[in-house]
Amino acid sequence: MEDAMRGDSDKKLIFFLFGILIALILGGQIFCVKAEIKSEPKTTLIIGDSIPYGMSLGKKRGTGVDEADKVYWLTEGGVSINLLCPDFKVNLGQVMPRAVVNTLTDSKKFDLLKEIKKKKIEDIVVMLGANWPGEEAAKLIVSTLKKLAKKSGCRVYYVNILPYVDKGKYKNRTAVLTYHNRLTKEGFEDTDIIYIDAYSIAKSVKNYQNYTWDGIHYSKDVYNVVFEEILSVIEEEKEAEKLPEEEKTEKKAKAKQDKKAKK
Repeated sequence: MEDAMRGDSDKKLIFFLFGILIALILGGQIFCVKAEIKSEPKTTLIIGDSIPYGMSLGKKRGTGVDEADKVYWLTEGGVSINLLCPDFKVNLGQVMPRAVVNTLTDSKKFDLLKEIKKKKIEDIVVMLGANWPGEEAAKLIVSTLKKLAKKSGCRVYYVNILPYVDKGKYKNRTAVLTYHNRLTKEGFEDTDIIYIDAYSIAKSVKNYQNYTWDGIHYSKDVYNVVFEEILSVIEEEKEAEKLPEEEKTEKKAKAKQDKKAKK
């Protein structure tokens, strides 16, 4: 009788220990999945002026986008394409030191190409132009970004200037901004630079005019839409990279035809 009871106790103990083992294994698997999600590397860098600076502030701020931590930010208010010149030696804080967000590196002065390589950046988004629009700036933007794509080996995107809304704070800039956007779009044709039309994206937001206090900078109601579109385009380009060479060529040819059809 005692042997039978001891046998039952042993079985219960074995089942109990087995249950703990299963729980630990499953718990470990869940932990691993969570760890994988948290440790997903950032491979996108957004560079720009006060527009992406506002976006980078996070969802707790009125201009910050909801998923700002998905990318690296390199922004300073008031800067132009000269931020990347000459030869991508960046020196932050020279224009508006209190309006700087740099999550790429702890340094203010650094070699951008080295940091891009160090962080294994794959996609670089440039949002510059609002502080220096026009023909000269457009030409410099085109030549600089072509050089950046070649030297970094990354996919490079140019986001054009958002629409101006007359709020009485600045001189009407619609003509010069749209001219700048047209010049940069034409300049990037027949290149590998991906052009993102933030001007049209912003205008697609219902009552977009109500989401800017000064006619140039917008709230997250517009910025979130623009940011989500940027991320969407990047994902499309990543998927396109996986295609066989023949399909890539066909896709590029179709894209060129579509551009010509829109003219």
